[in-house]
Amino acid sequence: MFSHGGGDIWPALAHRGWVGVDLFFVLSGFLISGLLFNEFKSRGSISLKRFFVRRALKIYPAFYLFLFLTGIMTYFIFHHSAPLAHYLPEIFFVQNYLPGVWDHTWSLAIEEHFYILLPILLVWMANTAAGQSNPFRSLPWMFVGVAMLCICFRAATVYIGTPNYHIACVGSHNRMDSLFFGVLLGYLHHFQPQVLDSFIRTPINRVLVVLCSAALLSLTCFLPRDSRFFSTFGFSCLYLGFGGVLLLSLYTPAILRGRIGRYSAAIGTAMAAVGTYSYSIYLWHGPTAAWFPGFVRRVLHVSLGSFARFTVFVIGSLIIGVAMSKLVEYPILRIRDRIFPAPEGAVLPPLGVQHVEALRSPQTVVSVSPM
Repeated sequence: MFSHGGGDIWPALAHRGWVGVDLFFVLSGFLISGLLFNEFKSRGSISLKRFFVRRALKIYPAFYLFLFLTGIMTYFIFHHSAPLAHYLPEIFFVQNYLPGVWDHTWSLAIEEHFYILLPILLVWMANTAAGQSNPFRSLPWMFVGVAMLCICFRAATVYIGTPNYHIACVGSHNRMDSLFFGVLLGYLHHFQPQVLDSFIRTPINRVLVVLCSAALLSLTCFLPRDSRFFSTFGFSCLYLGFGGVLLLSLYTPAILRGRIGRYSAAIGTAMAAVGTYSYSIYLWHGPTAAWFPGFVRRVLHVSLGSFARFTVFVIGSLIIGVAMSKLVEYPILRIRDRIFPAPEGAVLPPLGVQHVEALRSPQTVVSVSPM
């Protein structure tokens, strides 16, 4: 939201607001792989049918209705419409490679490609090592290969011929390493938790992770995204830095105590509540930024300054997103859960008691929807 609507009031923050997508990629890889790992641990197999149907009912109805309603509003209210050729990439989730209708849905295309590739890969690994309790041991080496390939792809995109910084940022083949790093952390968290636990438990290691993460993430303050070096290596630094943040969040609970701890818990609970509606908020914040401040200005007959426009945009995005989530997304999810329920019997990884309690606490509730 800062990136798409806060440029007039916080230019420095707005110009770096795009890094939120990189954080989401790491979280998404971690959480989606966790669903599949938990299913394998509880059932000894992974159902592609169940996964694809549940993902489809999560993503497609809300997204296609979003395209339909915004197209109708654009045509009847503003008396123009995007060409049909721009709707086709959105419909088939290739809007990160071809011109689409909305600028912000490119990340959803990357997510969709990830949702297709990851379960197929994990099922193949489980089938080729049938009978093993951990058939995913080669995932760390696979991540190294994916990371190197993405760096090579991005380098080719910006060093060969005319630099294409846009595709370096939004192309699935250039950005899959961010998601796969989340998968790597998910694998370690579910199958090798003692590795992460023993590493993060040491105070000097925690300080080292904090410093390294801060240094890696601070590159956005010194290097422009549309530069050869950042487009090649900067995205790798971001997912490594956000991976450190994720590990610290999971394995170092109860750092803040007393009144500050209670305040932080309340803030975390509120943000988690908003996170349960994040998919619809993500979808609708684009048209809300384009239309809602002008609508409020005409209805109330007031002039909105920069801060007022941004405030209206944020509040409108939350209200519209929550409303659409309650009207469309969650009714469909309830039907989905009756027809294709999630696998039962998933177990938490064998962390220490303090870590299990941390994962259950409101401060560490994570609710992620595709961005």
